[in-house]
Amino acid sequence: MKTQLTFYSVMKSFVRGLFVTSFLAVGSLITSCSKDALPTFEEGLVGRWEWQQTAAQSQRLLTPDNTGHRVVVEFDRRGRARFYQDGTLISAAAFSVRRELGGFGKQSKHLIIYRGYQNNQYYSVAGNKLQLQDTNGKLLAHTYTRVVPEVSAQLPDHKPY
Repeated sequence: MKTQLTFYSVMKSFVRGLFVTSFLAVGSLITSCSKDALPTFEEGLVGRWEWQQTAAQSQRLLTPDNTGHRVVVEFDRRGRARFYQDGTLISAAAFSVRRELGGFGKQSKHLIIYRGYQNNQYYSVAGNKLQLQDTNGKLLAHTYTRVVPEVSAQLPDHKPY
């Protein structure tokens, strides 16, 4: 009888511990997710990016110097993309990111799906560089660099004593 009671109490403690562990795991999962949070592979996309060049097959390389335009794209955590040319907002679109699994021996790709914009794009981020490639069949590859906010713009004004 004593053996059964001990086995019963051990099983009861085990089940209780399993329940508490499961409850804590689910609770931490729920609280760690928010609608503003992005999956890890999307997080690298968030920020301001300045256009450096566009390469097209059998065409000359396009750059800010030879086009005369400065282009910036901004991706935010809420899934909005804003496109600026020469400091003026020219377009905006909602976006989401999807990961396309590669076939046998191929790497997966990350795809930006724009709503209310002309084209979707594959993207990759490596360090300070963003590569975008249009999915419309044209072989256009766009290169951007991350715009780092100036430190002086974030500091409060100092008044002399």
